[in-house]
Amino acid sequence: MKTQLKEQLEIEKPESDIPSDWAVVLGAAAFSTLFGGSMMYALLEENSHPAWFWIMLAFSMLIFIILTVAFLPSRELKLAGRLSRSSQVSHTTGRVMKMRRRGTHESNTIRETKLGLELALNDLDGTDRRVSVNVLVEDVLMPHFATGRTVHVLYDPADPSRVAIDRRLTPVRVE
Repeated sequence: MKTQLKEQLEIEKPESDIPSDWAVVLGAAAFSTLFGGSMMYALLEENSHPAWFWIMLAFSMLIFIILTVAFLPSRELKLAGRLSRSSQVSHTTGRVMKMRRRGTHESNTIRETKLGLELALNDLDGTDRRVSVNVLVEDVLMPHFATGRTVHVLYDPADPSRVAIDRRLTPVRVE
């Protein structure tokens, strides 16, 4: 059974669709610079008071921070991406022992809830251990993460505390 599951998972490991941290930071910096520069140019053209320069500079920095935080992927998502591409990953299942809602993220097309999950993992040697995972889950899929449900997880055998949801077998978003 376990070898059959491994064979199914080894079909083809897709490249990561997670934006790199540098791309997010550089994109936010470029947008903030263009916004701040154009506003400062407009203020200089109108011979505005010099204090407006500092206000626009502070506002541009605030925009940079907000955009960077909003678009950086979560640690769990990055770990899931790394583990799914790793050849040293172990697959197992875990039962949700506790689910806590830790906030929501909403856009025009999707509403996600950040969940704090406490999982009881079934290790390959037959022992159970508890781990905590924070994950963003689309609201329509939240019943799959209710207390008592089983989810598929990935973990690093060299460091079993590094655990992430296996998104191929337990989706967190409707595609």
